[in-house]
Amino acid sequence: MKKFITLLVLITMSAAVFAQSAQLADFSEIAQVQSSGDVVLDAFSVPINGQNTYFLCVGTLGIGDDVVQVMFDPVYKLFIPLGTTLAEAMDTLEQMKDMYQEPEGTRFEMTGCFAPIIPDDTRETVTITKRKNLLTNILEFALEREGYTRATYVYRSHFASIVSSVKFYKKLHPGEQ
Repeated sequence: MKKFITLLVLITMSAAVFAQSAQLADFSEIAQVQSSGDVVLDAFSVPINGQNTYFLCVGTLGIGDDVVQVMFDPVYKLFIPLGTTLAEAMDTLEQMKDMYQEPEGTRFEMTGCFAPIIPDDTRETVTITKRKNLLTNILEFALEREGYTRATYVYRSHFASIVSSVKFYKKLHPGEQ
């Protein structure tokens, strides 16, 4: 009798799981850069309000100030909208790549989306600052929230990889303009 009740409970639970109808966005991966097994940068497209929009995910943000950043939130990510066509996405990526040639401390503002897992239609100002580490150039992507700075850093080599990957994707998919 215990086996029968257990089986009945398991069937009921599995039916409840399959009955849920969660609508996830139609997510289309374009390019991804990994370092030490972790995804550093991710370029993809997702339809928002019926319009296909390209995004660059620069990863999770730490919290702190201009000197110290503590990483603790693995769910919320910063997404930079690149445009509604692949050509616009390439132009935006090239514009950001040119920031690595600027003098240290140069700032540039863009809109971004700080959301869990996939971007939505909320936008806020993201400050992109050119920084120089010991041997390499980096871009700092930062948001100001409640007196704290939420930031992440992208190395020049990683950014060059994502740009070349998106260029290659564009050549492979000429109809996706």
